[in-house]
Amino acid sequence: MKKIISLLVLLVCAFAFIGCKEKEPAKEKDNVLYPEDMEWTILEAKHEKPVEIKMWIPNSATSSMGASIGKLAELYNNFQATTYPGKNISVVVEYQGGSNALNTKLQAAILAKNNPVISAVGVSSVPLYESKAIDLRTVFTYDEIRGLNQGLLQYSLYNGKFMLNPYFPSASNILVVNKTLVEKSGFTLPTPESIINKPEESNWTWSEFLKIAKGVTKIDANNDENSVYGFATSSVDPIGMMFQQNGRLYNDNITDIEFDKNDKIKTGLAFWKSLVTENAMRNPNSRANHGSIITSEFYTGKVGMIFTTSSNLKTMTEKAKEGNFEIEVLPFPKKEVFFTNQGGSGIIILDNKPIEEQEAAADFLRWLTQPAQVAYMCSQTGYLPVNSKAVNEAALEDVYEKTPMMKTAGEYMKFGIRSPQGKAKTAVDKKVNEYAKQIWSEPNKSIDDIVKELISEAKYEIEANK
Repeated sequence: MKKIISLLVLLVCAFAFIGCKEKEPAKEKDNVLYPEDMEWTILEAKHEKPVEIKMWIPNSATSSMGASIGKLAELYNNFQATTYPGKNISVVVEYQGGSNALNTKLQAAILAKNNPVISAVGVSSVPLYESKAIDLRTVFTYDEIRGLNQGLLQYSLYNGKFMLNPYFPSASNILVVNKTLVEKSGFTLPTPESIINKPEESNWTWSEFLKIAKGVTKIDANNDENSVYGFATSSVDPIGMMFQQNGRLYNDNITDIEFDKNDKIKTGLAFWKSLVTENAMRNPNSRANHGSIITSEFYTGKVGMIFTTSSNLKTMTEKAKEGNFEIEVLPFPKKEVFFTNQGGSGIIILDNKPIEEQEAAADFLRWLTQPAQVAYMCSQTGYLPVNSKAVNEAALEDVYEKTPMMKTAGEYMKFGIRSPQGKAKTAVDKKVNEYAKQIWSEPNKSIDDIVKELISEAKYEIEANK
């Protein structure tokens, strides 16, 4: 195993090459990322005098995210002091205790004009900062943005403005499968490689998934606690089930719903309901603390597949080794196409600070996004790498050797798409998720009635949060 000190030496050695990045234009440009009638001038630090900037991030200095960004800021500051003595940039990281707390403080600080120039924000909070965040196409060239993991740019573009660098993409929803149990039940799982390389040919569909989940299930009529279920979850995934059908819940800026225009919402809810009615999974409403219990049941062989997040892969890999069974990570199956979501936070730069601070923030953000720094952050936190080249760095190679499914989860992000965004997103998502769960909490209510309520409630939340 490579030592952390060796990694840090490699990082420091790599810093000398940062100023040599190429900025040649791409031969063909994505007209969404780079409209033909617009141009961007890259912000460059002048190094004419010392510049101190503040960066806000959620969590504490001792959390994995906090400690890692703190170490990277320290290394950047050392590099700056050595390379530009007396005219260096220095970054002060300030910890805000959590995403909600950071959002509240940051919005208040912007009004008071004492905000930091650079900050982490949650992916769903991007629209709140549209008027104050700079367009990051003044930080990264087109080629640099195209070199990022495109599936992690789901929340980066809002109203035509490239606002968010998804530097802290902590997780995506995935399936972790007890491969040993599934194969003993007589089924063959698709390989991750077959899904990633030829998704259009993959048979990993809703119907195949349901067939396997039902086949693994073995119900003990005398004591259900001894039963084995093929699948377990504590939540519905309305967003995913729409994208998997080439549909969606909302329009681009979430000022209106889209799921009232066809029957895909009904098809999706009927599928999720069938997982219970056809004995593929236990009803999440059948017992208290279901969400925490199913994880233990997965480890003891009473659950074949579990809907979870990539942030749990390290622990699940360790538990599988302890339990002497093999596991696999798969995307949730497709109806028509695969879809993988992005969660976590990203970085914005705010425009109400002096230009030298904005230039310094741009320099720091470009530095953070280099492969060596991304690899270090991901190796310490388990996050998904925003820069695809980071997977070739020693820091991540070591982690991926021990937990290869973490690398696979990152590769599944090729199925991420640009997500609808708007100020109503948090509120309307919560309402849709809440009402969709009626397929389990009120099993006698028809799908039609549930959808009617969903339409009414979603429209209300969108109107109330415009």
